[in-house]
Amino acid sequence: MKKSLGIILLDNTALFLSLIIIFLQCSGFVNLNTMKKETEQLFYPCSKDDMWNIECETIMPWLSGEGVDVGCSNRSIFRSDVRVDIDKNVNPDFVASADDLPFEDEKFNYLYAIHVLEHMENTNNALKEWARVVKKGGIIAVVHPDVEYTGVYRPFGLNERENPYYEHKHEFSQKSFLDYWAVNPVINLQMVAHGVAMDNWSFYLIFRKF
Repeated sequence: MKKSLGIILLDNTALFLSLIIIFLQCSGFVNLNTMKKETEQLFYPCSKDDMWNIECETIMPWLSGEGVDVGCSNRSIFRSDVRVDIDKNVNPDFVASADDLPFEDEKFNYLYAIHVLEHMENTNNALKEWARVVKKGGIIAVVHPDVEYTGVYRPFGLNERENPYYEHKHEFSQKSFLDYWAVNPVINLQMVAHGVAMDNWSFYLIFRKF
């Protein structure tokens, strides 16, 4: 059977577009797997990460009202959370550094940051910024890797495919953070709880703003 001119043009256009995508992918300009991940947003409970679920469960009882997830990556606890990340590829609500948030003072009832504080250049400056956007009486919940179990982070090597935001600026165990906090408290934050988040992996810290 002979194809009509219109069908031939459509076939050739589809072939041409497919070849362009293949060329861009092979050249490193386009990664189809990354493109799929960019649109995927996950919420608790996450079927892909039981460890993350357990960490979330240690801080969830403290979270109520309007909240923000700082350094959200592609997953947050509640669908209602405002999502902030420096990496635009995870499709946050706001693209911003965790220590320079685009919100007015005392906007949220709670803020949580899961595996984020270790990436901050200055620990106390980050906590001060988080306290700024939380209302008086509000909660800041932190989950932090415990270096006694995770070991010091070592980058895989510098190349264009490595995520530059993975680097750890500081390493703490639960004990060393408590020692740090004893001599470096943030003036308007009180630590009201702390403990193991995930056995042999992470710890949590709960601060209340006063």
